[in-house]
Amino acid sequence: MKRVYAFLALLMSSLLLFAACDQEKQEEKPAMLGVKIEAADRIELNKETTIACVVTYGGEKVDDADEVKFEIWKHGNEQHDMLKAKNEGNGKYSVKKTFTEPGTYSVVAHVTARNMHNMPKKDIVVGQASEQHHEHNDHHHNAGHSGHHHTDLSIMLQHKEYVVNQSANLTARIAHAGKPLTNATVRFEVWKDDGKHQFIDASETQAGQYEAATTFQEKGAYSVKIHVEAKEIHEHQIEQITVK
Repeated sequence: MKRVYAFLALLMSSLLLFAACDQEKQEEKPAMLGVKIEAADRIELNKETTIACVVTYGGEKVDDADEVKFEIWKHGNEQHDMLKAKNEGNGKYSVKKTFTEPGTYSVVAHVTARNMHNMPKKDIVVGQASEQHHEHNDHHHNAGHSGHHHTDLSIMLQHKEYVVNQSANLTARIAHAGKPLTNATVRFEVWKDDGKHQFIDASETQAGQYEAATTFQEKGAYSVKIHVEAKEIHEHQIEQITVK
């Protein structure tokens, strides 16, 4: 009988220990940086408009973000405006802009906070339908059918394993519509666990291939976010690598 009691006591202790460990693991799960863009789907022409975003971390509003900027450009136009946002408090950051040309625009909120970076995107339409039609007719011959479709973008990180304290080349092969994407702006964002994020500019070594050199000073698993910008393309992809 004593053996039965001893076994039950041991079983209960094991269950309590397992529950405590499981709860501790859940509590250690890192919070995520959330960014929600607040902008109307349709905006009036030649009227000052407020574009904002709300920044949260682990569900709580972030009032002390390191940097918040809005990148705005019209589809088919290579000119991108980068506007520094004003901190309005309660996690909200905003800019004011007057759109003087009708068309479809993309808005990307670049937010850096809590050693993380997030860059959500939203498309907006400026002007009425008649203005849109007029704009389309004016630029039809220039635009043709060569618009960029982000779903046709392919990003591949070539190497997934590296050696600690040795020079490492991060290499990404990028293609669009089945062809190498050339003359793009590419950056690697690298971080380990919930540590500081490092941004490394890449150079195009051959058509569609972009490389950047770095040195990993600690072993372990890292996340690599590949940022790609080219004309109307503004995308990123996250990969996991291992440093031994």
